[in-house]
Amino acid sequence: MRKAAAFLGLVTMALCLSSCDMTEIPEWEVTHNTEVPPKMMFLGDSIAAGYGLEGYSADDLYSCSSYANILKEKYEAELDGECGHKMVNKAVSGAASYDLLELIQSGELDEDLKDSDAVVISIGGNDMLGIMLEALRSLGISEKGDFNSEDLDIFSAASYFLSMDKDIDEALVQFGKNIAAISEELGKRTDGTIYVQTLYDPLESFGKLKLVSDFSGEKIGKLNSIISENSLNGYKVIDTAADFRGKADSLTNIGKFDIHPNADGHKVIAADVDAAFRATGFSYVTVEHGEKRLTKEGKMAVGGGIAAGIIMLAGIVTAAVLHKKKKK
Repeated sequence: MRKAAAFLGLVTMALCLSSCDMTEIPEWEVTHNTEVPPKMMFLGDSIAAGYGLEGYSADDLYSCSSYANILKEKYEAELDGECGHKMVNKAVSGAASYDLLELIQSGELDEDLKDSDAVVISIGGNDMLGIMLEALRSLGISEKGDFNSEDLDIFSAASYFLSMDKDIDEALVQFGKNIAAISEELGKRTDGTIYVQTLYDPLESFGKLKLVSDFSGEKIGKLNSIISENSLNGYKVIDTAADFRGKADSLTNIGKFDIHPNADGHKVIAADVDAAFRATGFSYVTVEHGEKRLTKEGKMAVGGGIAAGIIMLAGIVTAAVLHKKKKK
């Protein structure tokens, strides 16, 4: 009987050892909700790049207090200990809508776009504002926005703006086509939410020449209408223009003949983008692990082995009993 028990123990141990290859650690995905994107990407022009801010460099978009960097710092703290946060800024100072479209189509951004939760775009200013600023320079207005009203021929100025009207309208038509194509191309490359900012009017308070502010207001208004109308193509609108209205003097550098937002302007844009993110909501997935356990096959193997061992033991016991009877 001792030999039988020892034999059964060896059989059971062998079965258990063989079943080690039949174990598993169960895992499952858990979705966690968050108000802000774990990974966000900024595209577009000098506004998104942070041009004009202290610390800005075309080769380093991460050292100035742009709205992208303001949100990066904020979300790194907010998501610390959870999923973490990553921000990528691929904005290019001087880029117009066709430049952004070409950049997207080149495939250069594909890897970053693929796993971005949010893509924020600032584009359109260079499609038309460059034409306007050149008009101001042609009218004799200095880089500081100063000019001698007595030397200004208002009729010539009006004529100049009327001739420029056609160029601006053509640029706006093309912008509409480009923003639709940009939305379509991004939709192929990311499952993240896409946002497009409206353009504020930096010339709204150009009281030195009402013709300028009226013209600017009309054309930028059309551009923003195009942005809103094309949002049906798959992006959300962040209405930056609304929060800059009536505040261009204090939120931009227009006093220095520079249309870009100043540090305060970037704080306003950051608040707008943050509000848009929180209104959307995001999520991230983690993989959780359970305790090590036998697979279905492992359980069957162990169970079968034990049953076989019991049957074998029963046979040994029976044989031993019969052997004793024969001796008697």
